[in-house]
Order: sequence, then C-alpha cells, then structure tokens
Amino acid sequence: MHLDDWRFSAKRAWQNSFIRWTILVDGLVILASSAFMLWRLIPAGLRTGVLVMHYNVYLGIDSVQAWPWIIAVPAVMLLAFTVNTLLALGVYRPDELAAKALVSLSAALTAVWCIAGFFLLLMNI
Repeated sequence: MHLDDWRFSAKRAWQNSFIRWTILVDGLVILASSAFMLWRLIPAGLRTGVLVMHYNVYLGIDSVQAWPWIIAVPAVMLLAFTVNTLLALGVYRPDELAAKALVSLSAALTAVWCIAGFFLLLMNI
C-alpha cells in the first residue's frame, strides 16, 4: 500500500462517525489515564525507589522494578493504540468491517489497561 492509498483510505475512514468518535474518545481516555497514573506513581516511586509492576494472586508480588519503568506502561498502551489506529485507517477502504474491528479492539484494550492501571495504583499507593 502506498502513502496516497493510505491517505485516501484514512480520509474515508474519518468520515465514518463510529471510527472517528471511537478513536477520539479512546485517545483521550489513554492520555487522561496515563497522566493520572504517572502523576500518582512517580512521586511514590521517587520516595521508595522501586514500584510493584505485577501482582499474581497465586504468587503475590512477582515483579518489582526501578521506578522509571513505570513510564513503559503507558508507552506500550500508546504504541498499541497508535498501531491499531494507523492499521484501521489504512484498511478501511478495502475492508470496513476489519477497520471497525481494529478500532473496537483498541477500545477494549484501553478498558482492560485502565483496570490494570487502577490496580497497579492500589498496589503502589
């Protein structure tokens, strides 16, 4: 796929209200929850030097990292959102259903990520 084909597909996809509003709301939720999580966790990490990164109900705390690793959590979600959005916009013209599925998958991943971020906050604060 050439850049001009992708741009034409993206323009057509942006005209679809479901795709446009899902991308906008999903992006805003990711930015707001990332900002809130980093606002709460960075001071806790600076105080202790480490943060709990994963909790398993069978083993308990099984991953403790230095506090700068907390930046990787929102960065991975932002990367997944960006890749899904770019793919959805590019695939819209040949397959509208696949584009809607990618955008919906991104929204579902964001919901799961927000829940995981909430419990990560509970573990560290």
